Amino acid sequence: MSQATVTLPLCSSCNRPVKPAERATKFNCPSCNASLIWRCEKCRKFSRLYVCPNCSFEGP
Repeated sequence: MSQATVTLPLCSSCNRPVKPAERATKFNCPSCNASLIWRCEKCRKFSRLYVCPNCSFEGP
């Protein structure tokens, strides 16, 4: 039997894997709408900056 591999999304601020039970959020970049931004619970709580990999937009 082959084993399935699950790849967790990475937080766009701290680059940690976002766990399924975590109170994270995901949204399209508000500037270019092309990249998916993931925010872990801690980065949301502390309003840490994220940078869009597509257009370099910075958000809180």
